Amino acid sequence: MSFSFLISYGQKEIKKYEEEPMYKMILSSSECSFSILVNDIPLYLFFGRSGGVSATSIPINRNVEKSGKQKITVRMYPKYSETEKNSQTLGVNAGVKFTIEKEIDGDDKTIVEFKTPFKDFDGKGNGGFLYPGKTFYEETIYVDLKVPYNLSVLDNAEILFTEDAKKLDQLEKEVVAKYNEIRNIYMTGTKEELANVNYNKEKRLAQQMYLNEAEIKDGWDNDYQFRTDSNLDFFDLKPIEKYEMKFYAEGKIITLEKINNKKSALWGGFKRKDKEVVTTTYILLYLYRPIGSNKLEIY
Repeated sequence: MSFSFLISYGQKEIKKYEEEPMYKMILSSSECSFSILVNDIPLYLFFGRSGGVSATSIPINRNVEKSGKQKITVRMYPKYSETEKNSQTLGVNAGVKFTIEKEIDGDDKTIVEFKTPFKDFDGKGNGGFLYPGKTFYEETIYVDLKVPYNLSVLDNAEILFTEDAKKLDQLEKEVVAKYNEIRNIYMTGTKEELANVNYNKEKRLAQQMYLNEAEIKDGWDNDYQFRTDSNLDFFDLKPIEKYEMKFYAEGKIITLEKINNKKSALWGGFKRKDKEVVTTTYILLYLYRPIGSNKLEIY
């Protein structure tokens, strides 16, 4: 099955609707590291040296499978530092805030505004983040969002999380094997094989993001760097090591994250022919198991 056929065939399975709302989160932060999860699946992660981000726009639809209440969780951590000890805590200037906007045909409407607990400074040294001194802060809200599609991937997924040590050990072996399978496709396989293994994921995303055939193709051409691409003269992925297992989506999704930066354990670098430096790439890989199946699949 050719790569181009997968793209065109996938487009035929994507339903189009009269109204296709896009939801996006406009977020900013100060003096902290943080993660934002939508429906217990990471949407955005920041562990940067600058201490914060400003006016960053992130699409939410990719974490929404159907209409209804969506769970949004904010987790704050101390500001990233290479020199501070592990006892570093959140300070009075720590904070995360965001708005959720609904866009239809180019028109935006703000439907939610959120910020972590913060009191305005009074000029006498009082104010700021309400819980300074903590090493971690978490808050969850629920937002009602309406989408025209109705997906059931996670409704039909097995709960992988377990506290049974033997089952957990077996699961880890399966997950590492799947990561190595994907890595081997990148290193020795074809881009058609890569398209096949990612097909259901890309079909889901195309529906959630209302993509047309040209947008699907553009996404593949830009998001899936591959060693045989004519514009590259270097491509490499590192062995799967120094990771920790993480569960998301109420235990239905599992992933391997690097211990040092919490990014994907499937990572490496590539160099474009028109660039002087190697670009580091982290390939996000979430896995789930459909109910009744004995195989892990890419979500």
